[in-house]
Amino acid sequence: MNFDKKFCLLKKQTTITPMKKLFLLILFSTLIISCNEKTQNYIDDIWQNFEFNSVISNSTQIIIKVYDSTETYKRASNIESFKPFKEFKTNNKHQIEDFEGIFENAEKTGYCCCPTSSYSIHFLNQKEEIGLFYADTLQFKDKVRIYEGSFQYSYIIEKQKWKEYLKEISN
Repeated sequence: MNFDKKFCLLKKQTTITPMKKLFLLILFSTLIISCNEKTQNYIDDIWQNFEFNSVISNSTQIIIKVYDSTETYKRASNIESFKPFKEFKTNNKHQIEDFEGIFENAEKTGYCCCPTSSYSIHFLNQKEEIGLFYADTLQFKDKVRIYEGSFQYSYIIEKQKWKEYLKEISN
């Protein structure tokens, strides 16, 4: 075999088809993304925001139950076992959209350990509960922590916005 034939044979064997290129691109992208903790946190944030916003936008009613904080202070979880002393309910789609508004400029946090719930927030689609979050109004003087039931993430909002929203849906 002469040199040209050997080179042609080598060239044919190393040709990468478009399908192989796509596979390698996906493989390397996955490796890079999964190895980067910052990127993983970013992906988690996108998913959690999507999940939260999806629950709100698919809701036909929001029910906020208020509990006696002197009782719930003793137990950070399962406040549903207590009897609420007051309930707020949305009456129209506009009030549900306004709920989204209280999260403007909210601070998104990761795992939060042991907040004290004094409110439960039930998101309903017709009669089916599609989401459950809790609110801690005691941890901060001028902020409220709205957190997901398994404490994986939360939003810190202004207490004044929270109070105004409750006043709006109490009428």
